[in-house]
Amino acid sequence: MPVRGYFVQYRFILPETVKHSSYTYQKLFRAIYGYTQAVYKSNGKTYKYHRPGILSTFPYIRPGKNCVIVPQKAFQPLQEFFKTGRNPTHNWTVKGDWKCTYFLNEKDVEDKLIVSALEDMVSRKYIGGTEGLVKVSAEMKRAIEKGADQSYINSLLVEAKTIVDQDWFREVYSQSKELAEFYENYKKLK
Repeated sequence: MPVRGYFVQYRFILPETVKHSSYTYQKLFRAIYGYTQAVYKSNGKTYKYHRPGILSTFPYIRPGKNCVIVPQKAFQPLQEFFKTGRNPTHNWTVKGDWKCTYFLNEKDVEDKLIVSALEDMVSRKYIGGTEGLVKVSAEMKRAIEKGADQSYINSLLVEAKTIVDQDWFREVYSQSKELAEFYENYKKLK
């Protein structure tokens, strides 16, 4: 049975002085989707920092350029970004000299696309661990097998809850071995 989502097609309107290859243009997309920054130190170590975007806490499907399919709850933060520029990735004090037009349409989305979006969301969910950023799903398994202190388990549960509380998750998790295992591990830690 198809799941409902919002199809959002957007277009940024930038001053002529801003090229599509410029960092300003790139920052707009990073603000929406987030990104992982890798910092390479002279001692050979690499540190990774995940910079969240507007849609980092939501599953999403990118069917093409400048369009996204999101759960209904994700539309309002996205719309707010289009209007104000406020986002978790870049602390802009002013929006900047850009505008955004968008088109919104409700859409039935195939379950397999929703499952894929949720599996992607699970794969990009990190938590700060003793070894830097680690995937929440792997840490949940480790905590079940080897144990962890309650405050760390609580942190894992908070991060995992952002996924299992998604409307899309509740509708399709049983169709994916990975999502079903994630949910089982979540329940075991609770």
